[in-house]
Amino acid sequence: MKRQHKIAILKYTKGNFWLLLIPLLRGLAAMKFDIYHWLKGSYLDIIVILSILGLACIKWNYVRYEIGEKGITVNKGVVFKSEFVLPYSVVCCAVCAEPLFLRPFKAVKISLDSDSYSVTNKRSKADVALIVSLTDYLQLYNKIPAKFVSMKMAYQASKKDLIFFSLLFSSTLSGIIFMGTFFIQGSRVVGKGFEDEIFSAVSSVAEGVKKITERAEFFSVALTMIILSGWLLSFSVNLLRHLNFRIRRCGNEITIENGHFSKWKYYVNSSRINYADLRQNLFMKIAKIMSVHVSCTGYGKRRNEMPVFVPITTRRRVMSTMKMMLPDFTLSNISLRPKRTYIVAYIWMPTLLVLAVPITALLLAKNYTAWEGAIKFCGVMLEIPSVYLLVVKIAAKMTTGIGVGRETLTVRYCTAFQFHTVIVPKSRVAYIKVRSTPFQRAGGCCDVVIFTRGERVKGHRVRGVRLSEAKKFAANYNSIGQNV
Repeated sequence: MKRQHKIAILKYTKGNFWLLLIPLLRGLAAMKFDIYHWLKGSYLDIIVILSILGLACIKWNYVRYEIGEKGITVNKGVVFKSEFVLPYSVVCCAVCAEPLFLRPFKAVKISLDSDSYSVTNKRSKADVALIVSLTDYLQLYNKIPAKFVSMKMAYQASKKDLIFFSLLFSSTLSGIIFMGTFFIQGSRVVGKGFEDEIFSAVSSVAEGVKKITERAEFFSVALTMIILSGWLLSFSVNLLRHLNFRIRRCGNEITIENGHFSKWKYYVNSSRINYADLRQNLFMKIAKIMSVHVSCTGYGKRRNEMPVFVPITTRRRVMSTMKMMLPDFTLSNISLRPKRTYIVAYIWMPTLLVLAVPITALLLAKNYTAWEGAIKFCGVMLEIPSVYLLVVKIAAKMTTGIGVGRETLTVRYCTAFQFHTVIVPKSRVAYIKVRSTPFQRAGGCCDVVIFTRGERVKGHRVRGVRLSEAKKFAANYNSIGQNV
């Protein structure tokens, strides 16, 4: 059996291990590279770092793998040993990642996932995750079965589509969390001076912006800067991650590649895809553009990943790409819709927000006059998404429903600000649940929840369907579309 690439030792060092090196190197530089006095003053820190590296080496030494003819075997454990065998035939998604820092070492991160999960790993992680040499990666890929045919199909996203995709799917919150984590962890390790310098720079910039916009409150300017910075960071990460996005299909195997500096490659078994999700927000819906995500165990599972299949483009291009890459995933006309009078459940929350936000802001501004400008600013900033959410939910009421085709179900619903059109092969439906609250039963309505297969069962809920129609659909959905 083989060991992982030696660079994998760093994988077994905990958390922000590399940050511990910064104060050591800074101390060495401060002592003008006087090794003796540096060792004398920092020997405890050096012992801790060497201990962490020693434990990582032991863990690395006791993780071994073998690439067999029918599957890959992984042995783990120093005291309590375990063996996990993953047959190639059950692999849903194989991921090859070449981060920028691994490429000089000719090392590759591989992850293999199936609909079950390894007892040696957490459910949120891949069944098999290793860092191997480029040679071993190529050997493993050649073992994974694929039905090769003479015709190969390909789709490559344009840079314009990828920029638009990154614009819409960038998260301000994730960018702010990343920056906050960086500053907090950095200040803990490097020292208070680092934190003071950062916040001094931020304050200087905010003061400069305040002078330019004299009417704006300092608090409002600072908050806007933080939001904009977080969004720009998230946008940059998303764009670099999805540049050079292309899809190829050969037989049942779909290959997805993306990345600019760091590169990712995914091998997806199309027969293991649980559903395709055509996503839109309200503006995308009006402009008739959308993106496609797919649910396949292992794809989009890691942190900061999205299971994107087709980045944002026009509806016509999405449909043509779907027909080429996933010909079995066809849209069906919506036949099961919410009851016409069932609207309160869709709009009560955004309506409450629309009324509560300005009233709360006015009361707070009246009682805290010193913060009046900041409170009004926050009130306006909160009222805009509240009104937008109300419009989204009204549109959701008119578009929600279920359609039944020969081999697939089409489910349209809305979560938060996002519209989903989900195409589910009937073979990937785990079960259908019809549930109703006492208020719904009084009106003869219910919610229909379609659960799809996978490592984790996922529910797709359609609200306010007539109870009699829902029961009929749940009992006969397999045969309803056979005459279509």
